[in-house]
Amino acid sequence: MKASVRLHLYTSKTYKDNCHPIVLQYIINGKVKRKVVARCQRDDWDQRNNKLKTKAKNSPRINAFLSDAFAKAERELYDVKEGLKTISEIFREEDSITLNDAMKLELKRMQEEFKSGYYDKILALQRQIKNKDIPIDQVDEKWFAKLISEQEAAGNMGSTIMRKIKLIRGLILRYSTKGVTKEVKAVRVVQNKSVKQKLNTLEMEALAKLDLPEEDLLRATRDLFLLQVYLRGVRVGDLLQAYAKDFVNGRYEYTADKTDKKQTIKLIPQAQAIVDHYSGKYERLFPFFTWKPAKGISAFNNDRARLKHKETCTTAINKYLKVLAVMAGIQKPLTSHIARHTFARMAIDKINNPMVTMELLGHSSLAVHQAYLNDIRKDDELDAAADDIFS
Repeated sequence: MKASVRLHLYTSKTYKDNCHPIVLQYIINGKVKRKVVARCQRDDWDQRNNKLKTKAKNSPRINAFLSDAFAKAERELYDVKEGLKTISEIFREEDSITLNDAMKLELKRMQEEFKSGYYDKILALQRQIKNKDIPIDQVDEKWFAKLISEQEAAGNMGSTIMRKIKLIRGLILRYSTKGVTKEVKAVRVVQNKSVKQKLNTLEMEALAKLDLPEEDLLRATRDLFLLQVYLRGVRVGDLLQAYAKDFVNGRYEYTADKTDKKQTIKLIPQAQAIVDHYSGKYERLFPFFTWKPAKGISAFNNDRARLKHKETCTTAINKYLKVLAVMAGIQKPLTSHIARHTFARMAIDKINNPMVTMELLGHSSLAVHQAYLNDIRKDDELDAAADDIFS
């Protein structure tokens, strides 16, 4: 018997996040079989040494996991050659793996790959789904129809239910022997697209001109929102965690939580004025984010706590913004995300190049960016039509 195994990045397959699977590729008597063990971006892969580059996030942890997986594969292949194990035993899935089993495996994988945000999404899903002891191979369109009915009865919106469906489809893709069938792939929920609200010039001026007490949290909230707009619509979670030292030589340099990519943004005079006003007043630039790593718990659970604190801070910011909207006479449900839409509107008014605006907004692909721009333009058309009707 001729048999070999190697670990490599399988670039013939690309996931939606532009990652590729890291696979154990077996060649047994001329036939190729693959096992997916992890995933990463092409730029993070060291092709010469078949491991993650040291600059990649959590590379020591993931490389240790890959090394263990490869060592196990070599032992199994040795057992096959010695007649101690059959080929089918290496690739056979657990006989009766359930949806709940798949979730447990995914939670373990998320810990190994240090993906704490995704871990908590799977954990929440595990708590919410009633019928999770079903074999994962039997999760079909009828099962999804029942899930949708239960979720709607619980008051969940279509977009929320659709996110859960996508998570479950990902579990099926990874852990089911059947994969995602056409019927399961076609499962959809009607989603009412929310209007991408943004502030116009007059509303921005009204907000900026509010006379607010110096040390008041309302003032800090207003200034954080304005700084979001001035910094290309930066996500509120990233700005909440910023330190004054991140703003140097007229630039803001940070690593985005959502994409894990390093960003550098020039500070326009309005942005620099806000940074100068708050520098040195608090531990971070703004007074909201106070989380610190706890002793005695793992780095993974600390990161989960950090993300949870970020969500709590964002909720508080959005409550303050609604108060500010009333004070400024803004007739819109003001939230931190409106800062992003406001900058996007300004950008597409000035720049007629989607490749440039895509980079400005940090979208992962042109398709995602184009859909975002189309939504904003459509909202503007509807606003103008309503104005015509009532004028």
